[in-house]
Amino acid sequence: MTDDRAGGREHAARTITSVRPAWFLLARPTQNVDELPATIGERDVFFDDETAMDALDLHYAWCAAQRGGYHATVVRSAHWYLQSAMIGPQVDPGLGDVFLALADGSGGRRAVGGGFLAEGRLIHWTSFVRATTRFMPDAPAVPAFELAHLGDDNVDFGHIWFAPLQSRRVHPQRIVVPEEH
Repeated sequence: MTDDRAGGREHAARTITSVRPAWFLLARPTQNVDELPATIGERDVFFDDETAMDALDLHYAWCAAQRGGYHATVVRSAHWYLQSAMIGPQVDPGLGDVFLALADGSGGRRAVGGGFLAEGRLIHWTSFVRATTRFMPDAPAVPAFELAHLGDDNVDFGHIWFAPLQSRRVHPQRIVVPEEH
């Protein structure tokens, strides 16, 4: 693969051919949780920690300012996380036995992300897995994940593309643009 990175971001047209670390910014609303998606924000995947952290304040500002966006109090009260994972072909899965799988077209399923410790953890990681599927060969444009458990008979666990590493709470700073007089 040619190195086609700009500012720590990989161009989505490129398939990842070797295992590498990746980072993702996750914003989880704490207000109106029954009416809002589980996560708000952009779907950028970063390939270095510093670039992801540099983008945190911009993601926060974008969330608050997007057309038809979320109410400012929703954005301000959201919990923000910097997540990391190993992505690429033949990743060693995490320690858990819960996986996200995709239909393989022949009636079976292939696990693409996992080793999650519990089903309840998936809500925190699914957006990141979905964002990384654009780097996987043969992944659908809009993946429809299914739940799988280690040992399921109709699931191929030999092609894991995503293994969670860490999710840590981060705190964005509000960007204030002074008005010109």
